[in-house]
Amino acid sequence: MAVRSACRRPRPDRFGDVDRSRAVWIASLVWPLRPILRLFRPDGKSPVKAWRINELGHPSTALTFEDVPDPVPGPGEARVRVLASTINFADILLCQGIYQDRPGVPLTPGLETFGVVEAVGDGVDLALGTRVGSMAALPSGGFAEKALIRCPAALVFPEDVAPAHATVLHSTYQTSHVGLFHRGSLQAGEWILIHAGAGGVGSAAVQLARNAGARVIATAGSEAKTARCEVLGAHHAINYRTSDLYAEVMRITDGYGVDVVYDPVGGAVVEPSRRLLAFEGRYLVIGFAGGGIPSFPGNHVLVKNYAVVGVHWGYYGLKDRRPIDAAHADLLRMYRAGDIAPLVTEAVPLSGIPSVLERLEGRAIEGRAVLVTDE
Repeated sequence: MAVRSACRRPRPDRFGDVDRSRAVWIASLVWPLRPILRLFRPDGKSPVKAWRINELGHPSTALTFEDVPDPVPGPGEARVRVLASTINFADILLCQGIYQDRPGVPLTPGLETFGVVEAVGDGVDLALGTRVGSMAALPSGGFAEKALIRCPAALVFPEDVAPAHATVLHSTYQTSHVGLFHRGSLQAGEWILIHAGAGGVGSAAVQLARNAGARVIATAGSEAKTARCEVLGAHHAINYRTSDLYAEVMRITDGYGVDVVYDPVGGAVVEPSRRLLAFEGRYLVIGFAGGGIPSFPGNHVLVKNYAVVGVHWGYYGLKDRRPIDAAHADLLRMYRAGDIAPLVTEAVPLSGIPSVLERLEGRAIEGRAVLVTDE
């Protein structure tokens, strides 16, 4: 054993000072060769590959591709062999330390993941081999071959759901379902305005709202994206870059406005959207992909008698699983019936993460981009 250790060539823990483009290029070459390279390791095992943030910063410069040890699950956690992970705008914020969760460094991003349970911590009753989707237990996120998950919000998926669809149904569709129906009390016949309707949670909301019998108006930033919204089921789609949002919605609704606003964007869309709310309307705060965190004038809320409703879906795993479990059953039913279809427009290997994050920040991706590993 001593001779073998002495002869073994040292393996770098990271790419060091090479630039990001070269790191991604190396990763893309090595990734397909993993099964072959595994055979030449003395212990017969493959290292766990992961994208890491060792110093907080923009992922274009701060991400490094590394070998890391197997993460060890703590109480309420499980380790999964990653099959798929959703790639989110929030992961860009996480890398910079400006997301609501700030686990510190070293950090593997990937807030939402799906995989096969390999090990469990104290208080977890998931059987080994179970296919589960969950929020990652940071700092061991889903942009890796193995990750830790938070089990209070974990959902078990049957074999007939593909990994890329499972990770999107778990978080993206859960957010929209709980937001629209549990928090927003959306009813058939009501008008709903859905921002970023060709995006991740927006595309899910369009399908779910249409399926529930609501009258759907979706917004997007290009003609191609508005066309995508209509294919998904929107009755009307508005290009917010070329149209007066307030005037166009009032024209479509004959001056009524909307009963529900579904807003994962924030920023500039808030002002016209709150003015569009009808009596006893509901403004659903989903996220802030537009960069600006809104505030709502109390006098306007009072005079128009509308509600501003937060949708922090991940919190239900800690507080009340009933909305999550009810949504999961309903989503599986609709998925199997063909009433909803996750809009996964890109499925990339682990080496493709940086490129997707860059294009995601530039709003060049419709629907969901998903990391998919070899099963």
